[in-house]
Amino acid sequence: MSVEHQRLDPRLPLIQNADLNGKIVLVRFDHNVVKDGEIRDPYRIDRTFGTLYNIVERGGRPILMTHVGRPKDKKTGEIKCRSGESVEPIVGYLEHKLHTRFHIPKFNIDAKLGITSIDTSINLAIRDLRERKIGGIYLPNTRWFQGEEAEGEVRDNFALQLAGLADILINDAFGSWQPHASTYDITKYLPSYAGFLMQREIINLNSVINPQRPFLAVIAGAKYD
Repeated sequence: MSVEHQRLDPRLPLIQNADLNGKIVLVRFDHNVVKDGEIRDPYRIDRTFGTLYNIVERGGRPILMTHVGRPKDKKTGEIKCRSGESVEPIVGYLEHKLHTRFHIPKFNIDAKLGITSIDTSINLAIRDLRERKIGGIYLPNTRWFQGEEAEGEVRDNFALQLAGLADILINDAFGSWQPHASTYDITKYLPSYAGFLMQREIINLNSVINPQRPFLAVIAGAKYD
């Protein structure tokens, strides 16, 4: 183990220790870089390539997921699945950079509830993924799903549906700290590991919490609070 990794909590399961060969690997990324249907800055996507490469090189078959924007109306609770908050631009970017094809499943969308369930229409794509006819599957915006930010049985059912797609979960979405179904609840049902970007961000955070003094902190961003 490197000196840097010695700074990680030894209880944290790492992707390096996961058996990925021949497994369907569900990967939670933070690819929330789309606004009005366009990628403004691909930096967050580029930083996750290390984890994605590792999964494929070690024989894993990846199913990717991320949230995009805030499609749920806080007042009415309605979920609006707008094209401007689709993962399609992300998939286009990945296909261009990685020279492989990703499949986006098409699920029924309720005008008020969003996507209420992951149905069996995804099974054909999973078969193609196992047979390497496609490079990966990219699920629709996780916040389009009714269960992602819901409570109770609806949320739990969504977490179970996600878990039913794969053998292993890799969380590489350090920036997605909210305890939603795709980041928190799913870990109850799948063996879960930290991806390389997650590990790097935790190490960086530890350097801030326990710094060598003197030190200088530069804070920036739209949501620094």
